[in-house]
Amino acid sequence: MSRILVPVDFSAQSHQAVRFAAAYATHRHELTILHVIQPFPSRSVVHRLGKENIEKLQVEEAKEDLKPLLQIAEQAGVPYQLELAFGNPHEEIAKRATDDFRAVVMGTHGYGRMTGYLKQSVSYPAIHDAKLPVFLISEETAASEFPWRKALITVDGSEQAMAALKTALQLGEGMDVSYTLLTIVPPPVAYTGMYGVGWEDTATLESWGRETIRPYEEYLEENRVPFESKVLIGDPAMLIRVTAQEEQAGLIVLGHHGLGGIAGTLVGSVTFKTIHRATKPLLIVKA
Repeated sequence: MSRILVPVDFSAQSHQAVRFAAAYATHRHELTILHVIQPFPSRSVVHRLGKENIEKLQVEEAKEDLKPLLQIAEQAGVPYQLELAFGNPHEEIAKRATDDFRAVVMGTHGYGRMTGYLKQSVSYPAIHDAKLPVFLISEETAASEFPWRKALITVDGSEQAMAALKTALQLGEGMDVSYTLLTIVPPPVAYTGMYGVGWEDTATLESWGRETIRPYEEYLEENRVPFESKVLIGDPAMLIRVTAQEEQAGLIVLGHHGLGGIAGTLVGSVTFKTIHRATKPLLIVKA
């Protein structure tokens, strides 16, 4: 039985993440619920009380505060183990996010890119550092729809998008899931010089979109996976969220180019823009 890594704190987002992980894991996987305790900041208190005494108190408090969250897994009848660690949350997550696990499931506050960076969001560095596919779950996701029954897979012609497609199929094995491929062509008027010479009208943009989406269609056809395709023109992050709502998708799948928080902010990463205010579960995959 494979394992799912579920990093948690005490937030509503983490509770939803455990609900999602438990629904997905039923009869398939076991959960490793990880809570990282950050070291006590006051050196004088540590000196007076002793590091071991403080850490013992922190562990006791964490176990007590985590009880409602652990009850979610217990009530779902999913096997799990609780792991407590001391350190920086995203570093501890990255250490464990290895091939020993099938995926990472964690809550996200859905901050904007710069706000997330300033507030030291754990989800952004975890996406960047983890070698595994990462599911991100917000507080606003509908737990009644867990796990997903329809996946919206966004593709852009990159290796990361193909990796995301293949990973979505692997993670959906044994489940009754329908798939929709989506590629979005930003209009050149908004991105001057992006396409160079050759753009004439909307039909041309749609044609480019069809060329972009075709390799992914061929992969699904070769593997006899039923699917639908959509080519849209406009702002990618906005249209991904709108299409997910219209299609009643239970999962949005995105390939990630691996840019860090600052770089992603500067280049306007579609992944980070989609995370912002997302109300659907996201699956982020790096090639």
